[in-house]
Amino acid sequence: MPLLPVMYRAATAFAGNEPDARDLVQTVYLKALERFDRFENGTNCKGWMMQIMRNTWIDQLRRRRTAGPQVSLEADLLPAPDDRPDEVDLRELLEQFSDSAIIRVLQELPDSQRMALYLTDVEGLDQNEVAAILDIAVGTVKSRVSRARSVLREKLQAHARDMGFVGRRS
Repeated sequence: MPLLPVMYRAATAFAGNEPDARDLVQTVYLKALERFDRFENGTNCKGWMMQIMRNTWIDQLRRRRTAGPQVSLEADLLPAPDDRPDEVDLRELLEQFSDSAIIRVLQELPDSQRMALYLTDVEGLDQNEVAAILDIAVGTVKSRVSRARSVLREKLQAHARDMGFVGRRS
């Protein structure tokens, strides 16, 4: 179980929420135990586990897409006209930014970009390992990571300026 924290972080990046991440990790460990006889000693166990996670996540997404979204019969799908938030001043909005803004923007990325970025920048895997895990070409890893970083840069520029990471404009 030494990879459990790494697997949980990766599952959270895939799923975007804790309950689904916990379920995903549990499923991955179950599949890994069932298929342990296929693991080749001396190879990258972390990469093997990440590949199982990726395939499991794709299977789950396919099932969800087939089943369609689940909506409660009691759910109020549209807000009442008086429940809509008032317009917010941009300055007030910037003052409310926190690290949750970064997490939200990461979750808005397409799954393919988010996973490539997560595996390279958070887990520190090299692009060849990421390509093997995601079953794509190295050039595709490079372009996905580049596009993901561009989106993050664009969407978080105001947040970065507010946090003092980039110069303030007058």
